[in-house]
Amino acid sequence: MRKAVRTATIGRAALALAIAWSLAPAGATAQAERRQELVPRFQGAELVEKLKEGGHVLLLRHMTTVRNPDQWGGVDLGDCSTQRELSDVGRRQAENLGLAFQKLGIPVGEVIVSPYCRCQETGKLAFGKGTVSDVLSVWDELSMEEKTERGAQIRKLLDTPPADGTNTVLITHTGNLLWSFGLDSRPEGLAHVFKPTGLSIGRASYLGMLTPDEWQALAGLEIPKGAEGAPPDAPGDAPARDEP
Repeated sequence: MRKAVRTATIGRAALALAIAWSLAPAGATAQAERRQELVPRFQGAELVEKLKEGGHVLLLRHMTTVRNPDQWGGVDLGDCSTQRELSDVGRRQAENLGLAFQKLGIPVGEVIVSPYCRCQETGKLAFGKGTVSDVLSVWDELSMEEKTERGAQIRKLLDTPPADGTNTVLITHTGNLLWSFGLDSRPEGLAHVFKPTGLSIGRASYLGMLTPDEWQALAGLEIPKGAEGAPPDAPGDAPARDEP
């Protein structure tokens, strides 16, 4: 009973946080936007040790993208040129993520990605694969009720156990981190780690998060030049929106 109450409380907290972020001024500082309530249980090497055991689900935002104002218009999912794409730094980050998993001995099973090119490319460069799912797509045009339902669907994915001895990776956008559990979404490429209960009812335990730089440092890889100075999210790309 306590677990059910706690899950409902987290869901309501995530919804309230998402609404607050969606109404926040576009110029709000990153510090003001960082309001995640879930507390990491593990950090750095400790979190990696957990992942090496398998049995976890990672919710990962796509890697660093190019900020091109000319692309802030209509989006055609079949045409990557109409979308915000990975930058050269982002592509290196994705490749290094895959190398880091290999060097650190982290097993990967299923990789599920948003239909947007930046998410598909992150999956392919990092893990050589990615099954497209609309559940992980951008939500800007959905109603509040639909966003709430989509958040519940993502929580169920996070609570679904991977194949034995592997970890599942979900690659998505800002809004999905926000509407699922009110998670931090910056920098791009931020990964959140969950331990499923096995019940697939949205009660996965939160273990912690790792940034692209942290993955690379833990694996002894060179951080791509310019990664630390990546530009902030563009106007119109506030936490509740991840378009175009």
